Amino acid sequence: MSQINPEIRSRIEAFATDLTALIQKAALEAVVNALGAPAAPAPKPAARAAAKAAPVKAAAPAKAAAPVKTAAPVKAAAPVKAAAPVKAAAPVKAAVPAKKAAPPPAKKAAVARPKGEKRPPTEIVKTTQRLVDFIKATPGQGIEAIGKALATPTKDLTLPIKKLLSEKQITAQGERRATKYFPG
Repeated sequence: MSQINPEIRSRIEAFATDLTALIQKAALEAVVNALGAPAAPAPKPAARAAAKAAPVKAAAPAKAAAPVKTAAPVKAAAPVKAAAPVKAAAPVKAAVPAKKAAPPPAKKAAVARPKGEKRPPTEIVKTTQRLVDFIKATPGQGIEAIGKALATPTKDLTLPIKKLLSEKQITAQGERRATKYFPG
């Protein structure tokens, strides 16, 4: 196990350096395209890794005429804000399917009654008729789904459901929250 951890760490570091090189290359290309200047070739990842590992020596005065590679091309790619359209995570976001919008929350009873007051019989009859029509149109739904579809609290549907079950206009299958209602 002690040999696996350093190997994993080295592979992650190699991946990170390769990814950094690709991002820097893309940023440099984006900056060059935006400015319209010819692009200097980006250093290869292996050459950069070797340059990091080897200590950098100062150039002797006799070799001053020879071009010395420094971090200047990397600094040219530093203003990443100019390369905002290039994002590494963009394809991943596009591959994720969009979630459906949640349905609007169920509305409370249309008429607010004082606590403990009974509903008028006409309201119960209207709710019962809407309930029968819905169950005939979409059989096999539970009370929670029916309440959401009719925008009616489930506690306001219990009495009409009991009446419809006793009149055998609907039937129920299942128990408790798993109860599904069908036309009778």
